[in-house]
Amino acid sequence: MEITQHSRRGGLELRLVGRMDANWADHVGNAIETAIRAGLHAVDLNFAGVDYISSAGIRILLKYHKQLKSARGVLRVVQPAESVLTVLKLSGIAGMLVAEAASPAVAVSAPVAPDVWQRNGTVFEVYEQRPGCVLDCFPHGRPEKLATGQLSGDSGSRLCFDNETFGLGLGAFGKDPAGSRGRYGEFLAVGGAAITQPTDGSSVPDFQITQGQLVPEANLLYGLTGKGSFARLFRFESSGSQRGSLGLAELVEGVLENLQTNAAGFAILAESSGVVGAHLRQSPDLAAGQSPWTFPGVRDWISFTTERSDERNLVLIVGFAERLPPAESSLFLRPLGKGTTAQGHFHAVVFPYRPLPKGNLDLKEAVAGLMSTESARSVLHLLPDEREFEGVGQTDLMRGACWAGPLRIKGRTPEN
Repeated sequence: MEITQHSRRGGLELRLVGRMDANWADHVGNAIETAIRAGLHAVDLNFAGVDYISSAGIRILLKYHKQLKSARGVLRVVQPAESVLTVLKLSGIAGMLVAEAASPAVAVSAPVAPDVWQRNGTVFEVYEQRPGCVLDCFPHGRPEKLATGQLSGDSGSRLCFDNETFGLGLGAFGKDPAGSRGRYGEFLAVGGAAITQPTDGSSVPDFQITQGQLVPEANLLYGLTGKGSFARLFRFESSGSQRGSLGLAELVEGVLENLQTNAAGFAILAESSGVVGAHLRQSPDLAAGQSPWTFPGVRDWISFTTERSDERNLVLIVGFAERLPPAESSLFLRPLGKGTTAQGHFHAVVFPYRPLPKGNLDLKEAVAGLMSTESARSVLHLLPDEREFEGVGQTDLMRGACWAGPLRIKGRTPEN
């Protein structure tokens, strides 16, 4: 089969010549996948030169029709030969896919035009969500006790994460803090969903999502939570930048500048160019007074990414950032790396790639759709590794959505 690409307004046309059988179906699928990953969500398949399609070809058409539909895009078959059109009709999919070639495929656009601006080659679209809304941030627990091996589940906090509460830290699911003993690991929650990386040896992220009256609850050894609604949604596309990607620190700095604030809360859903971070191997409440940072024992406690991982996957990130944080806040924050003077705390869940709808996007709907259809691969505390010769850099993002709002830091909650 011959596959040629032709750009058109609003998307891409793939002209196919030959047989779309089991041998060529995956090649067509790869061409569609490449277009989607390039940010093109309106794809026409010109079937004028296709004289045969098998069930393997139909499977590919259905797969990417569903994928693009979920991203507010469209996949269409145009100018099919009569023999192929008959097969599509008999398969019951002609009504979904076949369209007139004269009607160009155009992805659904957002009803409200966003503000557009650029920063170092990255294009941002800004959608107002709750103008003027300020998030309240609450620190929990004593992160300084991690270094001395004195974290205890008995002094943890049991927290509820409804649609208006987001957060991160070292957490676990269980009936109470003590009942989570031996399972505390990286944790994040946003949009009515919560997910943690258990340290009980399973290595499989566990999660809870809001369903009816059921609201996620988790036990935190320490962490940060935010309450309220995000003020703005930032859609970003970094293909035009020098590196073709946007560092997490650069994204934080750009958002802080746009919000004109020194502190902000973040929820990010984006395609990754590389993820850099760490996760615990053992639950810190089992340290029994022994510092996890002591060499060489640190290798048994912490797993670091020694190379850039999870390229071209989807990451869900929750975080907090602040410029010149006071001593109380700085216990929870770390340097974010080159691109900002702000310090922050960010956790990420890595999922298989799936395209994101363009334009304005509802956070709760996006998170619910992701959590209900995809399995998380890992949960990481994002950390930059910018050593001069051996460093692998920081987490880089290609395109995505970033919900953010100014942050008002409240007092640390008392220990139980």
